[in-house]
Amino acid sequence: MLITHKIEKVHFSTSEAVIVKYILEQGEKIRDMSVSYIAQQTYTSAPLLIRIAKKLGYSGWNAFKEDYLKELEYLYSSQEVDASIPFVVSDDFMTIAHNISTLEIETIQDTISLLDHDHLYKAMRLLRDTEEIDIYGVSEKVLLAQLFAEKMFFIHKHTHICSLPGDAKVQAAMSNQKHCAILISYSGQTEFVLRIAHMLKEKKTPMIAITSIADNELSRLADVALRISSREMLHTKIGDFASSTSVKCLLDILYGCIFSLNYKKNLDEKINIAKEIDDRISGFEYIDEE
Repeated sequence: MLITHKIEKVHFSTSEAVIVKYILEQGEKIRDMSVSYIAQQTYTSAPLLIRIAKKLGYSGWNAFKEDYLKELEYLYSSQEVDASIPFVVSDDFMTIAHNISTLEIETIQDTISLLDHDHLYKAMRLLRDTEEIDIYGVSEKVLLAQLFAEKMFFIHKHTHICSLPGDAKVQAAMSNQKHCAILISYSGQTEFVLRIAHMLKEKKTPMIAITSIADNELSRLADVALRISSREMLHTKIGDFASSTSVKCLLDILYGCIFSLNYKKNLDEKINIAKEIDDRISGFEYIDEE
């Protein structure tokens, strides 16, 4: 849970910790609870609830409560497979195969449900109008970005992957308004990515955030945020199955949108280049164009 992760990083007093524990235990039940009722149930005081909300970055208790309930509603919506633990020790190989493939299908459907038309259109315009695209991220997300960069190369959109912290700082320092940055962070609180985002903000570089549904710092810094399926725990998980699938889906969508702006020219050129450089053949007659 994203708000729980935020809570884990904040220091609370003993009395505040009692309230936080109560809120997490009650979950959606706090919808009909007043500040004074929660304070009474936890033998604390109402001002402490407001202080907790502000420590978590909210303007007040109601703003925190609204976000918390929205997140619970999202996380409790029907899903066949657990995004963090998609299989257990007793599952056979075919069950594992079924669960992982089902998880990927559910993740893509979830990603599309979170996609906002206006946000996608704004991101597409930023990429369309830029001279250089710089992508910042960590771990396996950088590998997904590399696949995106290779696709963009064929339609003459230069894309640079900034994977090492040193290289990323240099690239950010050299950035300007003619660049567009894509910053990928599931939590939206990755220290390395946020440092880069602040540098890019100073350079007035347009930023597209690919991040979770949380109201995180990265989404606030960016010009537009595209939301990743956010059902995967940050640490307690078998692998980044869901988040990686969601990031790849969004990057493929961005590529498809940019490709479509000059569809015939891009398709003709892609086919001509493939014919000239690709010498693959297939024993499967259906896909062998020869």
